Amino acid sequence: MKTITICGKEYKLECNALTYIKYKTFFKQGIIGDIQKLQEYLIKQELITKQVEEKDISEEEKISIIAKYMNQYVDDFIIAITRIAWILIYTADKNVVEYEKWLEGIKNFKIDEDWIVEVAECAVNCFC
Repeated sequence: MKTITICGKEYKLECNALTYIKYKTFFKQGIIGDIQKLQEYLIKQELITKQVEEKDISEEEKISIIAKYMNQYVDDFIIAITRIAWILIYTADKNVVEYEKWLEGIKNFKIDEDWIVEVAECAVNCFC
């Protein structure tokens, strides 16, 4: 079992066959689709970063271009990663508060936080 920290609070993660079934029960869709959204986001980010790195512009301009491009995909990424995080936490602890209440506890959401990578890795290792 893995432990992650989100906004200063520790959560245990667990992933098994029940995770897949419960995901579909709670979110009315399969977890694999959301894992694909995470992968697509990261691939797009890597491709645009490579393209921008080749340009002879300032570091600030590069960051701005990448951010503008990635902003169109960030909503789906955030929804997917938070749903996956919650279901992995739920699998480890059935007493976790419901998804939307849990989201209220995430006061600072930054796309580059360590827990996001850890959640994605856990889900990918379990299902892919």
